[in-house]
Amino acid sequence: MSHEPDNSAPETYRELVRRRHRGQKLRKRILGLLTVVSVVVGGLVFWISQTMISPPRPRISESERPVIGVVLRDDPAGGATVVSSVPPAAAAGLRAGDRIVGVDDLPVGSARQLRSRIDAAGNGELLRLEARRARPEGLVLVDVAVEVRAVSPLDFGLDFQEVAFSNPWGLTLRGWYIPPPGLAASSAPGIAYGHGNAADRRHWLDLAPAIHRAGFGQLLLDFSGRGESQGEVITLGPREAGDLRSAVEFLRGRPEIDPSRLYLAGRSMGAVAAVLAVGEGAPVRAVVLDSPFADLGRIADEAISEIFRPAVPLRPLAFRLTAWRTGFDPSKVSPIEVVRRIDIPMLILHGTEDRVVSFEHSRDLAEAATGPVRLVPIPGAGHNDSRPPEVVETILEFLRSS
Repeated sequence: MSHEPDNSAPETYRELVRRRHRGQKLRKRILGLLTVVSVVVGGLVFWISQTMISPPRPRISESERPVIGVVLRDDPAGGATVVSSVPPAAAAGLRAGDRIVGVDDLPVGSARQLRSRIDAAGNGELLRLEARRARPEGLVLVDVAVEVRAVSPLDFGLDFQEVAFSNPWGLTLRGWYIPPPGLAASSAPGIAYGHGNAADRRHWLDLAPAIHRAGFGQLLLDFSGRGESQGEVITLGPREAGDLRSAVEFLRGRPEIDPSRLYLAGRSMGAVAAVLAVGEGAPVRAVVLDSPFADLGRIADEAISEIFRPAVPLRPLAFRLTAWRTGFDPSKVSPIEVVRRIDIPMLILHGTEDRVVSFEHSRDLAEAATGPVRLVPIPGAGHNDSRPPEVVETILEFLRSS
């Protein structure tokens, strides 16, 4: 009888080795994949947190640009109409209502075209402007020297003071105080403004001339962590509410301001801060809210879902990181809950084409409000678009009646 060698045992051993190697490779691949996913998710979570608490930070000290001292608008007849004039243009003879039709012997077709020429000029450069005046002169020729200077209320002919005061956390806030006309002791109303998350005190400056003419004292501040104020991060509402409460106390301390006639206005993050400040007891008669969000969790989910679906796994992680970095819990920032328990008059403005904070947020806030509320859609306007003159009139009407 012949005997063949039994190789089954060695074959079984080799198969076990191969299986072990395949298992090790699979585990390495899974570990590598999990590492990549963890890095990507961690990066997204940090990016979301960073976007929330540290967006771009404009500063007045970095706002220098060439100016001639005019506010312009397009004229239907062509050229650029002077809305207001301050030095150096006013000193050279330009007046409100003049229609500028030429610069340096070249025609001017629009306000943008004239601004482009001004932006290209150097400090001290003379621009020869040709303007049409209704009466009595007709044609006006003036030489205006360009000045390079930072943005300020002086651009609108408004006297102002650079001011500084502390918020509840000991951080120094800086801003502009525009006294009311006349400085009548203890008789003028006062209003403080809150700006958006990637803006500074300039966010409401276009409104200041009309509010000044209506007799108000005005405080345009940089929130903590914004502009020239102290701090490195924002909180999208909670700490900014404290900043606005300090702003109200600043106005209450001015001898020309009637402490019973105080108001708050805010745009985007500033609008949310204004709601929260009232909920915390800020002694104001009414608030103007431009483009507020109803709930931070909701707006975060909407923003995250634009880049990553679903948003649910990322938002809680981003909120926990943000809370650790700022000391405030983003999940508790819910203006819609606050408007249900405050009863002061609210004017809510919102662009119908807002792609950052949808119009539905303001609609929901208005529906939830228990006090007097007026919701004013701004047709065709986006989140950061300038507001048309009729919006300014709406705000003035609201403030006068509140």
